[in-house]
Amino acid sequence: MNEYIMPHDHHPSFCTNCILPDGFIGLKLNKNGLCNFCQDPSYKNENWAKIEISDEQRHHGKKKWEKITSKMQKSHGHFPYDCLIGYSGGKDSTALVDTFVEKYGLKPFLVTIDTGFMTKVAKQNIKDTLTKMNLYENHILIEEAIPTFTKLYRYFFMNHTSRTKTLTVEICHQCTDLIHTILIKEAMKRGIPYVIIGFSPDQIARYFFETSREDIVKDGIPDPHLAEILDEDDKKWYLCLDEITTENTHLPEIYYPYHVIDYNESEIIDRIESKGLIQTGKSDPVLTNCHVVKAALMYDLYRYGGVTYALQYAELVRQEIEEKAHRRTRKSWMRLYKQIAKSILEGLFDSEGIAYFFHNIGVSQEQLLYVIQNQREADPAAEAIHKNIEALKRG
Repeated sequence: MNEYIMPHDHHPSFCTNCILPDGFIGLKLNKNGLCNFCQDPSYKNENWAKIEISDEQRHHGKKKWEKITSKMQKSHGHFPYDCLIGYSGGKDSTALVDTFVEKYGLKPFLVTIDTGFMTKVAKQNIKDTLTKMNLYENHILIEEAIPTFTKLYRYFFMNHTSRTKTLTVEICHQCTDLIHTILIKEAMKRGIPYVIIGFSPDQIARYFFETSREDIVKDGIPDPHLAEILDEDDKKWYLCLDEITTENTHLPEIYYPYHVIDYNESEIIDRIESKGLIQTGKSDPVLTNCHVVKAALMYDLYRYGGVTYALQYAELVRQEIEEKAHRRTRKSWMRLYKQIAKSILEGLFDSEGIAYFFHNIGVSQEQLLYVIQNQREADPAAEAIHKNIEALKRG
């Protein structure tokens, strides 16, 4: 990336209440130094919206979940598998596998979908868990969709033109939709009625606890603008009209149990590490999140002047009401935000994985940075973006 020559000061303006920088994805600070989200709790954009789940909603969801697991237990043994679990090798899906087998006494079918960019740590975690729990016969690894995922990644990295929606958000939504659709199709093929996903309690931006049939269908059909890059071999991974229009079609139900059951991250890590399902220190999402997300974070930092993770970090800061706790939390997340940004700008953030990603999608970092630079220079917020990048380079 070419060095920027800025005649102005290089001190970024961060929201005085959270950690979001001025000019990032269209955000502006008011005269009191507050960003749009802190000025107005109801404010939302394409990347983030504050979603509050009431105690009543959680209670209702938990009761429904208890009925579902009870139903699985009553029918246990009548079918080859009680449910299908999307298994990524991360801490949350690993703990779900343990919960279903050890606590519920059920037999889940485990499906891992390799998009082509799983980390070595995630793959090793899967091997360790399958070995320890003797579940190899209950697991499949789907790698055949890698060419389709690769096409999607190349398309979105080279054709992302929004001035406000980050690539990280866009590509995560597109990728998640396809992964979930492949899980749905696998469950349909095997007559499994439930698909279980290990989304954590804060992953509620799109769905809470369950996905409706309408949304399963909508998410499972490729966007029309992708027709130019998807051929028949690619489309087989998506839902087709013949699969969903007949009256007898039964789509599996999708649930996210961590949205309603007790969730304690420390307990989860202690449990899966003490049982030898994952080696100590190998449950960190930084180690298990795919290389695609990390490459997208790099893209967003150079394009928008901020780290997309900051949207989630900022919400955690806002949730601290007590003044001292708020200051302490803001300082902690600000430090992490700057560390990640500086690491990306210095080329130290998963450098091997990001290089591998760009090589496999057939795009050089230089080529991509040239595209980013042209888009950034045409952005009305270009000056603020430059300012933020330069300041983050200096730490």
